Amino acid sequence: MNKVLITGSEAAAIGAKLAKIEVLGYYPITPAFPAMERLSKYIEDGELNCKFIRVESDHSALAAVLGGSLAGARSYTVTNSQGLLLMTEVVYHVAGLRQPIVMGVANRALSAPHSRFPEHGDAVSQGASGWIQLFSENNQDVLDNTIQAFRIAEERRTPVMVNYEGYIQSHTLEEVFVPEQDKVDAFLPLKRMPALDVSDPRGVNTVAGPDVYTDYKYIQNAAMEQALTIIPTVAAEYNKVFGANSCGLVEGYMMEDAEHVIAAMGSIVSTARLLVDELRKQGKKIGLIKVRAWRPFPVQAVKELLHNVKFVTVLDKNIVFGVGGALATDIKANLYGQGNMVINGVILGLGGGKCGVKEIKEAVDHTESSETNKNRSEWIGL
Repeated sequence: MNKVLITGSEAAAIGAKLAKIEVLGYYPITPAFPAMERLSKYIEDGELNCKFIRVESDHSALAAVLGGSLAGARSYTVTNSQGLLLMTEVVYHVAGLRQPIVMGVANRALSAPHSRFPEHGDAVSQGASGWIQLFSENNQDVLDNTIQAFRIAEERRTPVMVNYEGYIQSHTLEEVFVPEQDKVDAFLPLKRMPALDVSDPRGVNTVAGPDVYTDYKYIQNAAMEQALTIIPTVAAEYNKVFGANSCGLVEGYMMEDAEHVIAAMGSIVSTARLLVDELRKQGKKIGLIKVRAWRPFPVQAVKELLHNVKFVTVLDKNIVFGVGGALATDIKANLYGQGNMVINGVILGLGGGKCGVKEIKEAVDHTESSETNKNRSEWIGL
C-alpha cells in the first residue's frame, strides 16, 4: 500500500477508480462535488475507462447509473442533502430492482433552514429504502468502504450507500493507505449481472399485483438480512488481503469491563474515542461502540457488545422528529427489556453544531444523572 495525504472526497474518488467503475452519472452539489471533479479528471487523463454522463439533476444522475447497471455496468454516483432527497424516487427503484449500485453520500444537513454543514439527516431519510448503509469514521474508512461496497452490493444484488461527512471528511486531509490496483482487481473482479439486453429493449418495473408484491418484498428483505453475514466476511477478507483494519458491522473499543458505553457512527466516533481514553485514565469503566453498518441494523452484534452494561449513551447527528435520534431509536427498540440498562439518546452536532469532547462528556454525565428523563432525547448545545 502507498500512504498519501488526501481528503475524504479524494478517498471516495480513488476507491471508485480502483473499483474500475464503468458508468458515472453526476450533477454538481456541495460538498459532494470534489469527488466527481477528481473522477472526471481520471477519465479525461485516460486513467479510468468510464462513461461520464452529465445530467440536469441529482434525480437524473441516479436514473442514468441505474440504466448503466441494468445493462450490466459497474455504476457509481455521489450526492448529499437535498440532492439525495431529489433522488428518493429512484433510490427506491434501484433497491427494488436489486441493482448493485454504489453511491457516496457526503452527509449534509437538510433544509429548512438551509444549511451547508454536516449531519446525518440525509442518510437517515433513506433508512427504509432498501439500501445497505455504511458509515465512515475517517478518510481511510471512506476509501475502504467504497471498495468493499461494490463487493457487498454484487454479492447480494443490493445497493450500498457509503456515508462520509461534508467538510469534516470531504474537505479535510488525512493520511490514507491506498491499496495496489492489481490486488483490488483480484479482490473485486468485474461481476456482470445485466438485467436487460441492450439489443432487445424491454420495460422494467411493470405493475405488480398484491399476489406478487408481498413475496417480492419478502425476498428483498431477506437479501438485506443476509448482508449481515456478507459485510463482516468481506471486511475480514479485505483486511487479510490488504493488511487493513476495517471493522465489520460494529467495533468495540475498551469494552472488556465497560459499565458505561458510548454508541455512535461517523466522524464523532473518533472524538468519542478521545473521551474514552481520557476517562479511562481517571479510572472510569467506559467503552465505545462504532456502528459501521446502520442498514441492515446489526441487532445481534450490538446486543453482544452491550451485554451486562449499565449505561449506554447514544450519540446521534440527526433527528427523526417526534421520535428522537435514529441510532438511539434502533438500539432502544432492539434492547427493550434487557435488564435495568439505561439507554440515553443524545442529539448533537446538527447542521455542523458543536460535538467535541466537552459536549460528549456532558452527554455521558446526563446519562448517569438521576434527573435525566431517559424516555426523551437529550439535546446538547442548545
